[in-house]
Parts: sequence; C-alpha cells; structure tokens
Amino acid sequence: MINMNGKVVFLLTALALLLAAAAEGQSYSLTDLGTLRLGSARVHDINSLGQVVGASGAPHGSGTRAFFWSRKSGMLDLASLPGGDYSVASAINDSDQVVGTSNSQNGMHAFLWTPANGLQKLPALSGTNSTSAYAINGLGQIAGVSGSHATLWNGNTATGNTAKDLGTLGGAWSEAHGISSHGQVVGVSDTNSGPHAFLWKDGSPMEDLGVLPGDSTSRANRVNDQGAVVGASEGPGGVRAFIWTSSAGMQPIDSLQGGHYTEAFGINNLGQVVGQSGSSLGTRAFLWTKTNSIVDLNELVPGLPAGMILTGAFSINDKGEIAAFGVINPRLNKNHQANMDDHIHSGPTHVFLLTPL
Repeated sequence: MINMNGKVVFLLTALALLLAAAAEGQSYSLTDLGTLRLGSARVHDINSLGQVVGASGAPHGSGTRAFFWSRKSGMLDLASLPGGDYSVASAINDSDQVVGTSNSQNGMHAFLWTPANGLQKLPALSGTNSTSAYAINGLGQIAGVSGSHATLWNGNTATGNTAKDLGTLGGAWSEAHGISSHGQVVGVSDTNSGPHAFLWKDGSPMEDLGVLPGDSTSRANRVNDQGAVVGASEGPGGVRAFIWTSSAGMQPIDSLQGGHYTEAFGINNLGQVVGQSGSSLGTRAFLWTKTNSIVDLNELVPGLPAGMILTGAFSINDKGEIAAFGVINPRLNKNHQANMDDHIHSGPTHVFLLTPL
C-alpha cells in the first residue's frame, strides 16, 4: 500500500515522464523579443514565468544595458548603477529579482534589481571592490564573484545580503556561475593543473568535477535541482559540452556535425540541456536530451522566417521554454554560414523566446 508521500513521489515522477515524452519530436513557436534602441541584444536567463533577462546595445557592444522582458511589459531598460553607462542582467528568479553586473563611478559591481527598488549594489568581500553576479535562486541566494573568489550572497534585498567566500580548488581564483534551488553552487576554479569545473555544497569543501578524457580545463555553467551540472571541457581537440552527475561523473555531449566547439549553458529539472555548438555552417543553438541527443534548434521551428538563424541558446525552464539569440539578415537563412564573431556580415543579434507547440 502506497502512503501519501509515495503518491506524491509517484505523481511527480509520472509528470516528469509525460513532459519528457512530450519533448520527443518537439517543435517550437518563435517570438522575437526585439532589442533596446541601439539594435542588438544577448540573452542569459528565463524563469518559470517566461520572463527573460539579458543585455542590449549596439552590435559591437557599446551602449550596453541590462534588460528585463515579459509578455506584459515588453523589453525594459534596467539602466546602470549611479555614474555608470554599462550593465548586463545575468539571471532572474520567479520573484522578479534580477542579478547582474554594472559599472559605476568606481568600478564594476554586482547588482540586485527589483521593480520596487531598481538597481542596488551588492556588498563585496572584505578587501575587494570588483564584483559580478551570475545566478539567483528562489530563496534570493546569489552566486558570482568578488575580487578573485567565487561568492555566495544570502538574502532577499541588497542591503540585507552578506557575502560568503566559497574559496578555490587550491589555485588563485574562482568564479560561481550557477546555483540550484537547494543552494548548490557551480562554476570554475583555478587548480594546480589549470581551471576546473567545481560543485560547492554548504558544509562541504569545493568539489573538483574534473575534465573530459584528454582535456586539460573545464568550466561549469549551470546546475539543476537534482544536482546535474552542465558546462564545457577544453583540450587539444577543441571545446566539448558536458553533463555531470554524481552517479555517472562527467559525460560528453556530442557536437553538431562538423563542429569543434560545443558548450552547454542551461539545464532544467527534466534534464533538457541547451547551448551553442559549432557546425559546418557556423555557430548554432542546440537542444540536447538523453534520448534524442543533440538537435539544431533551427530545425525545430516550423517555418523559421527567412533571414533568421538561431546561433545560441542559454536557458530552458521546466515548461520547456527556451531563451535563445540569433541573427536577422535578409541575405541569410538557416542553410547559410553565420558565426557569432562576424557581426558585420551576419547582422545584429536579437533575443528569441521558443515556446513548445
């Protein structure tokens, strides 16, 4: 006889299986979220409400401002800290809390933005000044870097936040790039043999996640609530995306055909992974699942408009909504080559929301 807790676990497992099954043969509708006034944009995160954050400016990076997008408000300019002219939004939770980095009159600083209070500077570790924030969870815990060490900020307001030094893997520096709902933090740290991906849990030392066979360096970008970590491992053969779990260790994610660069930037709680992969046609956004392996997202959007190419995907929520970016140029289509370092020929980048059909 199954008790109530057993029924809850069974129902959650059944829901996950149904959602995973729905992802097989998945296709998406595409919404162009536009840009701010200077015409180019990059995306970094999407929450479960379908709200998106990133940065928008000129095609070559000048005039960059953090943005917040929702279906209700459209794309909002989050401005910068006092005295600054540059900002980037890196992550958002379901409470409309946005974190990122802005310059000011005295350097670069991590910020927390809320609709009520705007941008507020986060405190630095003692003896440091420069800070950046890269991830936030539902509890308001923020992961980033202060000075040269990975940092965890605890609190729901900028003034109530305290900075915690997460240390390193024995080297001189570290950066925290992702955080789960349980407060697990991932990122990259210097070691005696080069930068390695790490996983940090409260009460435990930083864990070295290693590298893929034959490689020398790695970095972790995101972690889901099951503790699965995604990122990239690098060596003589190029850059390879990976997924790491405590049971299987670090496993490679295949690249698209003809590519020597693949990096995983986002993972949801169903284990769906998104990222960016080189191919014979240049850089392309991808979706990876354990059963279907890697798929070019351009092939999953029926009737992809002419002149539009999805070149990178950076975040996916548990509804399967994907935050991606790409180029718009009437001279191009998905069968043409387009590289992200070729803005002159490929045009400015736009931000897109991919919604499962």
